[in-house]
Amino acid sequence: MTFATADLCDRFADRENFQIAEPLFRQFGGKRQFSGQITTLKVFEDNALVKATLEEKGSDRILVIDGGGSRRCALLGDTLAGLALANGWQGIVVYGCVRGVELIEK
Repeated sequence: MTFATADLCDRFADRENFQIAEPLFRQFGGKRQFSGQITTLKVFEDNALVKATLEEKGSDRILVIDGGGSRRCALLGDTLAGLALANGWQGIVVYGCVRGVELIEK
């Protein structure tokens, strides 16, 4: 499935819950685009719930982690990214820190 942000805006901008992420995110994994049902976690400087969630079957879901933008604790690393891949998650969006990005990029 290929889409462009501008096309999505043209199609869905009039919907009440339509949002676009600010361009503060960086891409680390192999996928540049992904889609699926979103599962959202709100955590702060503790990734235990992230790990527990990624241990579930992803069933083509996307995990959005709202870590409040804290830079004091990584919420995702190469080990958890590998777990997500093994369990069928389509992608992860993190508002917080990610470590092991060199391995995640591979």
